[in-house]
Amino acid sequence: MHEDGNPIPLWRRQDLPPTLSRRFEFATYAETRSFLDEAAKVSEAANYYPNLSFGKTYVSVTIDADGKKLGPEAVALAQKIDALVPEAG
Repeated sequence: MHEDGNPIPLWRRQDLPPTLSRRFEFATYAETRSFLDEAAKVSEAANYYPNLSFGKTYVSVTIDADGKKLGPEAVALAQKIDALVPEAG
């Protein structure tokens, strides 16, 4: 957990529609591809699938709540995705 009590300080929260989003930057396409593969594994294990858009050296992740309030499972998925990159947290 971050100093201010926010467990996912690098994510942007939106209320309408309820989403969490974050953009991840990488130095190479290989790093981007590796992140995408690992994010897919985390999503499969959680049975919670974010929207991913990506380019050569970035991935934008959006976790939505299908019109409902963002719950602890959304925050948990964001934390697991953060853990895939060394500088997160």
